Amino acid sequence: MTTIRTLGIALILASVVALLAATAPAPNPMEAARLNNIGIAYMNQQLFEKALKSFEAAAIADPALEVAAVNRGVALLNLQHGDEAKGMLEKATKSNPKDAHAWYSLGLYYKNSSNAGLAVDAFRRVTEIDPNDADTWYFLGSTCAQLKQFPEAIAAFEHALKLDPHHASAEFGLARAYQQSGQADPAHEAMKKFQYITQNKLGAPISLSYGEQGKYSRAEDSPVAVEKVPVAIPVRFVDVTESAGIITRPSPIGSATMEGGHVERHLAEGIVGTGACFLDYDGDGRVDVFVADDGPQGGFGLYHNLGNGKFEDVTKAAGLDPTLHGIGCTAGDYDNDGATDLVVSFRHRVMLLHNEKNGTFKDVTEAAGIKADGLNIGVTFIDYDHDGDLDLYITRASFRALAGGEAEWEDQMWRNNGNGTFTDVSRETGLATAGFHTAAVGTDYNNDRAVDLVVTDNVPTIFENPREGKFPARQPWTGSKPEFALGVAVLDFDHDGWMDLVFTHQGEPGITLWRNNQGKTFEQVPLPKVEWARAYGVVAFDYDNDGWVDLAAVGETKDGRGEVRLFRNLGPDGWKDVTAETGLDKIQLRESRAIIAGDYDNDGAVDLLITQNHGPAVLLHNEGGNKNNSLRLALKGLNARGHRR
Repeated sequence: MTTIRTLGIALILASVVALLAATAPAPNPMEAARLNNIGIAYMNQQLFEKALKSFEAAAIADPALEVAAVNRGVALLNLQHGDEAKGMLEKATKSNPKDAHAWYSLGLYYKNSSNAGLAVDAFRRVTEIDPNDADTWYFLGSTCAQLKQFPEAIAAFEHALKLDPHHASAEFGLARAYQQSGQADPAHEAMKKFQYITQNKLGAPISLSYGEQGKYSRAEDSPVAVEKVPVAIPVRFVDVTESAGIITRPSPIGSATMEGGHVERHLAEGIVGTGACFLDYDGDGRVDVFVADDGPQGGFGLYHNLGNGKFEDVTKAAGLDPTLHGIGCTAGDYDNDGATDLVVSFRHRVMLLHNEKNGTFKDVTEAAGIKADGLNIGVTFIDYDHDGDLDLYITRASFRALAGGEAEWEDQMWRNNGNGTFTDVSRETGLATAGFHTAAVGTDYNNDRAVDLVVTDNVPTIFENPREGKFPARQPWTGSKPEFALGVAVLDFDHDGWMDLVFTHQGEPGITLWRNNQGKTFEQVPLPKVEWARAYGVVAFDYDNDGWVDLAAVGETKDGRGEVRLFRNLGPDGWKDVTAETGLDKIQLRESRAIIAGDYDNDGAVDLLITQNHGPAVLLHNEGGNKNNSLRLALKGLNARGHRR
């Protein structure tokens, strides 16, 4: 009787388990990947509780997603829930012994819980998985020092410094290890090097903040995210220039510019045209618009965002001369006073406009010590020396490069002294090069946490930031080359953690995309073909908020007709020209030049603004892109100040 009863209970339990299995939702890898990557975005915002909930939801959506478990451990560590984190990470290392993130985070837990022996074992595991990570070798040395294993600690610190000579924490750890082992002279030399590194801001000690303890201390992207791009949602771009109040009075073709008392034409006006910047000049949380030329009175134009989809012309009220004809512009807070400043390029000078925080700008170029004779085209704020102050890089086109002239004007790098003045360091940085340089952008192309420069030319050059000394010039293009480049933008289009590049060209094919092969080479990736004779501005942005960076560019057909094209990123399926389906084929353009992206109405969808040579600026409202707003994620890379974003 008992046996029959037991068998009956077993059958009932088996039925219940089968029923639960049948009714349980099937794993959803794509949803899990989406939730995991939203968690990463929360981690980057230091919102660890929200991140943890996203990672937990990802694990429910797909229990097989291993990175979600590791990321839960990382989030728990940052929430100071050490025991829970330990259990999660130990389980992850058993599930996947080759996961460097899990071992690294476990090593940090052991180190901070005074279990240096297990920490040493964990960090050694990471060095076996990735022997080229300087931060791992630093932590290995640090934990060996905790155990008073000074020869091992010294060897680990020296290995870290071999990989990264400006690793401040490794240099300090080396000094301490030598000191504690009774070696005074090498300890003194190492401490001198540490002081040199920190005083010259070549490197900074590792902090306790999330993301600042090495790349393996950060949450992991989901590898599933690259498998599929969501189905397209309906998005339309609508010309709202007139209704928004973007009033322009374009200069006539061949307009003259007053410079130094002489009337001179822009030598390259047919190529470079009018620059534009989105900025919040008055700190009200709404994006305003500045155009360097063809504004309300033919020159400068500053449009204040009223917050209801409308703009008003405040050029004169802001202390700007509406009759000045600029070329390019850049916006940034160069003096760290909390207000966004402007730089505008001209032929024979640039203008540094300080934001007075009362709604006006003041020309402080002379007081800042900036002098730039020549054809100044592109201006770029970039913190090349990582000292917390924005420096200024100026790209220039030489006469010889333009039309066989004799004068050659070299690019300039102006170092921000931190006191309102700048110093020309072009030659000592090796950036004083001449050519047909129309644009530059900062990016960390080799993931060494130093911001590099990409400069357009007949063949673009990447100037690699050595942190100290001259920038070596690299042209790592494989196969064909991106010749006669005019515009450039940076993006990680394939979610591999390496920043890729896109160029526009003075000639066919008009636009090319280049995949970054782990900082070693760049190879061309196919884009939909366009019948362009030349192209100008290009911008990387996520127009439909699906988590994949898309591309928009402006160019001209062989018969001189201006066009804007939008390419949707389909991930592993390539790219699709969605110009027609988003309404951009209806936009009438003449001599389109710059294209910039920004959410001017704060609706969560990124809008576009296009400038035209001797024509009105065109404001395009994104209608529909905010429907995927929950998928908006932070992009990887370095910002202008050289910090990760």
